[in-house]
Amino acid sequence: MVDIFEEVDEELRRDKYQDLLRKYGPWALGGALAIIVGTVGWQGFEAWQTSNRETASDSYLVAMTQVENGQLALAAASLETLADQGTAGYAPLALIQRGNLALEQGENAIAAEFFEQAATAANDPLLQDMAEIRAVWASWDTLSFSDIDLRLSRLVNGQSPFRHLARETIATAALRAGDHERARTQYQFLAFATDAPAGVQSRAQEALALIAQRAEPAETIADDTAAEETPVETEETPDAGDAGND
Repeated sequence: MVDIFEEVDEELRRDKYQDLLRKYGPWALGGALAIIVGTVGWQGFEAWQTSNRETASDSYLVAMTQVENGQLALAAASLETLADQGTAGYAPLALIQRGNLALEQGENAIAAEFFEQAATAANDPLLQDMAEIRAVWASWDTLSFSDIDLRLSRLVNGQSPFRHLARETIATAALRAGDHERARTQYQFLAFATDAPAGVQSRAQEALALIAQRAEPAETIADDTAAEETPVETEETPDAGDAGND
């Protein structure tokens, strides 16, 4: 009798499971397939990205080898392809290197364009700042002090690794423009900045000495002029008649 009840209970459970499977089975199967497809798709996307990065890395190394061997035309072509088809990391690098090649050939305006393109395309703040400051250097002869100050203030006021070079560039532009006070302020900051590179500190100290030398002639002329304009007080000497009357 007990066996009959157990068989009936098993039949009921089996019927219940079958009903649940018919009701929710398609949803469970669809979810499992979605997970599988998503996992495979993500792995495929990562593999595609890895392959692209490796291809871009190889292309960049080839271009740098061509530069070292003096094959500048081939290097420029390789870098142009990499800038157009490379990954987000290597495309800005390729543009920066194209700018460097243009600078070596004396094409400063073209170099500045490449650097500006790299600054716009770069997602990495380090590459962006590097490209920005090199664009200013390439355009040095055509930019005013106000232009340079405006373009590099962001680097100076932030935590960019290029902040000291940016400040030095602003100071040099101020010195060129004859704003010795602004130049002195910037160079003094660099001369005493403990985190500034040794080369930057040394150049800042030399610039401060130069500014002091330029100021000395003006101060000397001012002192001489003041001395000439100051009346000389002389002691009155009594004449002979007065001396005889005493």
